[in-house]
Amino acid sequence: MKRLKKEYILLALILFLTFLFRFPSLFEPFWYGDEGIFAAVANNLNQGGILYQTAWDNKPPMIYLTYAAIFKFFGVSMFWLHLVTIIVVLTTAAVIYEIAQKIIGTRRALVVTFVFGFLTSLRIVEGNLALTEIFMILPVSLAMFLIVKRNFDLISIAGAGFLFAIASLYKQVGALEAAAVGIFLFLYTKRFGEFLKRGLVLALGFAVPYFATIAYFLPKHLVGDYVFAAYTYYRIYLGESPKYALLINILKFLPIVSVIVYGFWRKAKNDLSVFYLFLLWTAFSFLGSFFSGRTYGHYLVQAIPAVSLLFGSISLKPKIERVQIIFALFFFVPLIFLTKLLFTDFLSGGSINQVGYFRNFIDFSLNKKDLGQYNDYFDKNVTSTMALDDFFALRNARSAKVYIWGDYPWLYAVADLKNPTRYVTSFHVFGVPKGSEEVIEALSANPPDYIIKPSSSIGYFVELEKLLAKKYTKLVKIENSNVYVKRNI
Repeated sequence: MKRLKKEYILLALILFLTFLFRFPSLFEPFWYGDEGIFAAVANNLNQGGILYQTAWDNKPPMIYLTYAAIFKFFGVSMFWLHLVTIIVVLTTAAVIYEIAQKIIGTRRALVVTFVFGFLTSLRIVEGNLALTEIFMILPVSLAMFLIVKRNFDLISIAGAGFLFAIASLYKQVGALEAAAVGIFLFLYTKRFGEFLKRGLVLALGFAVPYFATIAYFLPKHLVGDYVFAAYTYYRIYLGESPKYALLINILKFLPIVSVIVYGFWRKAKNDLSVFYLFLLWTAFSFLGSFFSGRTYGHYLVQAIPAVSLLFGSISLKPKIERVQIIFALFFFVPLIFLTKLLFTDFLSGGSINQVGYFRNFIDFSLNKKDLGQYNDYFDKNVTSTMALDDFFALRNARSAKVYIWGDYPWLYAVADLKNPTRYVTSFHVFGVPKGSEEVIEALSANPPDYIIKPSSSIGYFVELEKLLAKKYTKLVKIENSNVYVKRNI
């Protein structure tokens, strides 16, 4: 009993340390672009809008619903947004602890939990932000916990399928961990008929959230818009062809091939344990991180739960056979190489150095930096966003209808502005087929009260310039943004 109490005290201490590590994120300004887009879409939903119809972004629905719920209950607040994110991370850490304790014992479970809490809080993987990956890993981890805890019975497999689907409704590649479980069940289940039953139950559990999603969008005639935004648009990422594209595409699948071959070898030796699931989980989660070939640090968050469990499972006195050495080379070397190749900041820190991040927070806390200097550390557009918010507040024009030709999506949420189009940032307008035609048609038919044009935007919008000349007057320049007001014609 005393030992048990000591272990839970240590677990509580690790969770508290994780909270402290993430504590500065509670006081970040409204700065990060993706968070701003999610916030703008969520704000539109809370104004009575409809996802993909009145507010558009290229993600599945769950992240917008999560932001909308947070803003509905707590208001548009970075403190509350990131506090909920911290709660999600701590809950995930507790689930990871339970998985590790079940498979590799309590002491190693504590190590795993510490590694997970530390890695997911690092700014170099953008773990401080409320992005899709940080929310996605909770249902993935819960799914793994459920099947491990209940020893892969049908109820746990159905529940896991449901949770994997929820994860993929945060980010598409959340479905990859479901594939890892399916392969594990194929190798782990002794009778093929039993595997078919378990596989069907996993698939049915996975299908339920998607049936509900389609049932929501179908009567609104938005299934096509949903599919395009959440899935088809993603092909743009895949078509960007980063340097060494062929090598990357080979290497990102090599760990999966090697772990499957290794699984057949283990099965032949009648030595396939639940630890093998950690290997599959690692391989498929890294595939999710590498999938698009883009180099955003937050993509690596998806792999952290599996990496933490794998790290804690390493034996200090391993008995290594030749087959295991060959497997390790084909499994670990591609993962390390691709991480270094694609995510240079993950190793170097670069412009998002963790020490600099903490120093900025400490200097601000000790009044060595004023608010402007603190905000500028994150993004100099923060000052512009807040100045524009003050402008609308002074004119008693919050909730006004405003179109922003630029990348200030946070302003929609902070000032509760109404967007006359469904696109909340300029790069979507040129990134979506016929996006510019759609926008100018909406602005011409229903002119907004104000149009804001920052000095930086994606491309030159000829039709918008004509609309400004015809119906708007330049009212003021705030920071680096021109504000136009509609003329009474």
